[in-house]
Amino acid sequence: MGMIEELPGIDGADEGTRGTVVNHRMREVTELVAGDGTWDDSLVGEVRTLFDSLAPEWTATRDHPTRNAPVLDALERGAVAGRTVLELGAGTCISARDLVGRFDRFVAADLSWGMLSNAVDGAPPLVCTDGSSLPLADGVLDVLILQNMFLFAAEVDRCLADDGCVVWVNSRGPETPIHLSCEAVVASLEAATGSGWRAVTSTVGEAMWTVVRRAATSPRLRNGAR
Repeated sequence: MGMIEELPGIDGADEGTRGTVVNHRMREVTELVAGDGTWDDSLVGEVRTLFDSLAPEWTATRDHPTRNAPVLDALERGAVAGRTVLELGAGTCISARDLVGRFDRFVAADLSWGMLSNAVDGAPPLVCTDGSSLPLADGVLDVLILQNMFLFAAEVDRCLADDGCVVWVNSRGPETPIHLSCEAVVASLEAATGSGWRAVTSTVGEAMWTVVRRAATSPRLRNGAR
């Protein structure tokens, strides 16, 4: 496995919703997608239906002052830079709203039209799409932000620029229903691509974040990054 650098954690607290158990069905789906790429029409329909049903109350139950502290810390201490950014699984854009001004080109995408139709004021351009097959050219993304989102490793590799990075955030750490550890994120990317990845990771209160990049020994980087 590629090198993982762990930075000191930062105190903080998540004021978000509670009551979602760790053995939530979405944890099972998360592990299936990251483990062997399992994703079919049945799962697409199941996930879309669930998040469409949650959409009307999503912002009211999650939009609080500390919500974006983990992703903002990841951008800063993870040394994230670039011009073209996609947040996949953006929900109602309560994070994207505060991130859009930091980059030249920022798009928010989600499988759930219910979520996007409830987007907050100030949201960036929106795309309703399946994360396993993004309407993007190869290597176009400098940064891909995944907050409480499934990891479609092969599609991440296809869309990410050679020197790009993935920002992975779990707002409740290992208690997040859609959760993978830093090690699991790196392992999934390496299994899907057959090349090395490296990561830096930390915590903000109960939340965890990981910034993942291709290792310097990756064939794509050896052959000439942008």
